[in-house]
Amino acid sequence: PRTPTRTPDPTRPPMPARLLRTLTRSPPKMYHPPPPTGTAASAAPAYTPDLLRTWSTPQSRKPLPEREAVRAIHVYDFDNTLFQSPLPNSKIWHGPTLGQLQQTAWLANGGWWHDARILASTGGGADVEEGRAWEGWWNEHVVQLVRLSMEQKDALTILLTGRSEGAFAGLIQRIVDSKGLVFDMVVLKPDVHVHGHDVKNTLDVKCAFLQQLLNTYREAEELRIYEDRVKHVRAFEDWLATYTATTAGRRAHLKADVIQVAEESRCLPPSVELREVQKMITDHNAAARGPHALRIKKTVFYTGYLLNSPTTAALLNALEIPRKVATEMDVKLLANNVLITPRPASRAVLAKTGALGRRVEFEVTGVGCWENRVWAAMVKPVDPSIRIYTDNPAPIIVLAVRRSAKPIDAGRIDKWTPPPAQIRFWTVVGERLLLRVEEEAGHYEGEWESLFPNKRRSMEGLAPAAPHHGHGGQHGQHGHGQGQHGQHGGHGGHGGHGHAGQHGGQPPFGYQRERSMWA
Repeated sequence: PRTPTRTPDPTRPPMPARLLRTLTRSPPKMYHPPPPTGTAASAAPAYTPDLLRTWSTPQSRKPLPEREAVRAIHVYDFDNTLFQSPLPNSKIWHGPTLGQLQQTAWLANGGWWHDARILASTGGGADVEEGRAWEGWWNEHVVQLVRLSMEQKDALTILLTGRSEGAFAGLIQRIVDSKGLVFDMVVLKPDVHVHGHDVKNTLDVKCAFLQQLLNTYREAEELRIYEDRVKHVRAFEDWLATYTATTAGRRAHLKADVIQVAEESRCLPPSVELREVQKMITDHNAAARGPHALRIKKTVFYTGYLLNSPTTAALLNALEIPRKVATEMDVKLLANNVLITPRPASRAVLAKTGALGRRVEFEVTGVGCWENRVWAAMVKPVDPSIRIYTDNPAPIIVLAVRRSAKPIDAGRIDKWTPPPAQIRFWTVVGERLLLRVEEEAGHYEGEWESLFPNKRRSMEGLAPAAPHHGHGGQHGQHGHGQGQHGQHGGHGGHGGHGHAGQHGGQPPFGYQRERSMWA
């Protein structure tokens, strides 16, 4: 019997579009590379060096050796195997954005790994780096292996990468040429279907190429694949196991090894990375023409008097904290800020601290510890005429904390001893922040609302309010964070504690992030 057609209820409110997309989205599928098809014997006439040569990029295409001359095949991956391609900086981007930037379908141009401007911005830029062979951006151990492969007369040396041929062929050829590396083939992912294979999935393309490669050079007895990604290593191992089983007796016995290379990641300079990501977003907005354009927003975890990395190290050493905690387990060194407030600072707070970027020198007046779990120092401005502000009862800098404790426990320290000597350090008023990329929220999103990923919470519970003066009541204490010091007080980090009694009893914005870091 036919299923009766259900008539929509006109009185029922429509389902939100975002929820509808979530409910109707197909479940994720695990990818498995296609099994080898055909054999060296059944399809031998279709596999020739001339046909295999069509996989090479036009810049690297050259005659290949005869089949009988090749006894070993060495295949090298490019990104983070041979070359230390830049990754999105985790000290700049909020977690979800860090992943989205690397997704193919998120931005119109394909994102981080499909935009040649990212790779071309490595170091001082392609024009500068080409003259110095991209020094410092290579995995030199793998470079030496490539040179040994080049010298082996019966070995076929191949560079195989999932980068798209149309966007990257010329740039990658410039990079390897500058290092003096000569490959028999440089194979990138083609922009159109090749030999009947789908080009959307990198593993699919690589396995299709490997099949034609091995069926062409049937006399090869050794195959080595150098790869950094664990997922690809396992997929190649599975595929090769199937291939060797199905071709047993039809070709020379093949000893195949997939060597996992430890990834050595590097990042672009922060200003360069922000510039290039902004270009990608601008291009996406122009192509998408949607109602809500994407833009870069900042998430401020806390505001404080921030120390840069050298100052942090000098302060910890002066107070002998590394020596004191040397025998302790799971201790995290901090000493990176004197907390102002565990959230973005309001105008009223900045009126007391001075503008972002203002320098303030502090002096240590006491050092204390609570149950060998939290170490902190009491501080004061060197210039008594300088006005400072903190949500805490007194300015304190948390020096170290055991992972089973929290920086807020520094408030339990009730005994302070004088420092071993006069210790002073400079700070700058700034924010510990990460950046994120989100859609414009419309006309109702102001500067304050844009600071929070959860806009409903920011508008309903965290609107700017009259600040506390740091004395009396329940105050949040001792924010902490990590990250490199940079513009506007630095990037990276996690928020602090405080004001659990405000805003309807809810903890402040940075509290959940601080907890997740120590979980």
